[in-house]
Amino acid sequence: MKLAAVTITYFPDAAVLDNISTYLDRVDRLYIIDNSEPAHVFPPEIYAHPKITIIANGINRGIAAPLNEAVALAIAQGYDWLLTMDQDSHFATEELTRYLLHIENFPGNEKVALFGLTFENKPDVAPGSFRSSRLLITSGSMVNLPLAGAIGGFNEQLFIDEVDHEYCFRSGKAGFDTIQFTDVYLNHHLGTNQSARSLKNFKATQRPLHASIRLYYMYRNFLYVSRQYKSLFPEEIGYLKKDLLNRIKNNFLYGKKKGALLKMLLQARSDFKNGRMGKKL
Repeated sequence: MKLAAVTITYFPDAAVLDNISTYLDRVDRLYIIDNSEPAHVFPPEIYAHPKITIIANGINRGIAAPLNEAVALAIAQGYDWLLTMDQDSHFATEELTRYLLHIENFPGNEKVALFGLTFENKPDVAPGSFRSSRLLITSGSMVNLPLAGAIGGFNEQLFIDEVDHEYCFRSGKAGFDTIQFTDVYLNHHLGTNQSARSLKNFKATQRPLHASIRLYYMYRNFLYVSRQYKSLFPEEIGYLKKDLLNRIKNNFLYGKKKGALLKMLLQARSDFKNGRMGKKL
C-alpha cells in the first residue's frame, strides 16, 4: 500500500505536532495544507522533514479545495490511498496498525471509495467488525485514489460542512461502497462543548455550541445534500436533519447571539435557494 496523508490546519496550536507524530511514521508522504490567515509558521524541523510537504497560501480555502489538491498531488506522485486528518485528531499506535491491516485485507478493497472508523466512543466490538456507512467523517478516512477521479473529487461548492457526507453519497450513487471499521478508534474532537444549564431540570450539561457562521454552512449545505440525495439515502438524510435541528436548538436556547444566529440561518436558506454556494462573502 503506497500511502499519503493530508492534514488541514487552521491556526493550529502546539498539539498538532504531537497529533501528526502518531501517523507520520506510517505514511510515505504527508501534505500539510494550512488555511490560516496569515499563514501559520511551523517549527523549522517540520519544514526540513523529508516526508512533509507544506502548502500555505495565507487564505482560508475551506475543506474541499485542500482535499482535492492533496488528492491530485498524491495521484501524480503514484500513491494508492490518502489518509485525511484534522489537526486535532490522533491515533493510538495499535489503532492505526489495525486500521491499515483491515484495509489491506478487506476483500474487494479496490471497489471501496472510502474507509472510515469510529470516533465518538471507544468501541467494544469483535475484532474486524465493519459496516457499510454513508456518514463517514473526513478525519481518519482513507480515500481510494484510483476511484476519486471517477467519483469526481470533493465538492468545493460546500466549502466546509457536509463535504465528507456528500462524497459518501456521491460514491454510493456511482456504485461504490463506503466502509466503517467499528473496531478502530480515532481520538477526535467535534468542536467545542460548553457547559449550559438545562431548562428542564436545571442541571449543568455539556452542549455543542457553534459560531453563527458555522451554523450558516451547516444549514445551507444540509439543504444542498438533502435536495440531491434524500430520495437515495432517506435514513441518512433524516439522521443529519435531526442532528442539525438539535444543534440549532442548543444554540438558540443556550447561545448568546440569538439575533446573529437567526440572521445567518435566514441568509443560509436564501443563499441556497439562489444558488449562492462556496465561501460566504
